[in-house]
Amino acid sequence: MNPEERLKEMTRQTHQHRYVLRGTFERKGALSYIGHLDLKAVFERAVRRAGLPVLYTQGFNPRPILEFALPLGVGIDTEGDYVDVAMEVPVEPEEYIRRINEELPEGVKVLSAVQADEPGNSLMSVVTCASYRIEAPGITDALLKIFALENAETIKKSKGKEVKVDIRPLLIKPLTSSSPDSAEYMCYAGSSKNLRPDVLLRAICEITGYEKRLAAEARITRLALYGGDYPELLAIERLL
Repeated sequence: MNPEERLKEMTRQTHQHRYVLRGTFERKGALSYIGHLDLKAVFERAVRRAGLPVLYTQGFNPRPILEFALPLGVGIDTEGDYVDVAMEVPVEPEEYIRRINEELPEGVKVLSAVQADEPGNSLMSVVTCASYRIEAPGITDALLKIFALENAETIKKSKGKEVKVDIRPLLIKPLTSSSPDSAEYMCYAGSSKNLRPDVLLRAICEITGYEKRLAAEARITRLALYGGDYPELLAIERLL
């Protein structure tokens, strides 16, 4: 066997049966200011320290097999995001929740989990919509002005370039709000259509004249993620 064939043989990945735990988690406080890769590292360390029978990638640098539903932007809290953790053997959800929460830092907590034997779809592929809350002075009225428009164009950075986009088709509906300083809404999210909160806030400032300073200081929370086609949305836990 020549060196090239030996390298191919060493890096060849065989199929590993996965017993997946799909967990719902929250993130708040100081941990909201870390990036997506850092959050992934937090979960990797937690599953290792918890002694869970996590499944590792094959190759020269094995890592725990984790998949997040939709990356969280820096500074965004979440009340209901998802992470899949692949296990070598089945683990009861209650045991998984208890053991991983003992190792997760303050500000990140797994709230619930369901089991799946070899999920048919990747977690990231099933996300289609999300709901958010933006807290800032007078933000409710400013957001409703955007919803009242047929078009809402703003500048978005894409692949290092600035492009003009109409975000109005990405907004689905405003949600019930009891405060002029706290606005909730639903939008498209996922791999095919996605509206980031920072892009929405930029459009609000440009179109309605809302103060950029207030937008920069806004508190953003992702409330939930959904699958399916609007209005027939499905809970992510069901899309295994």
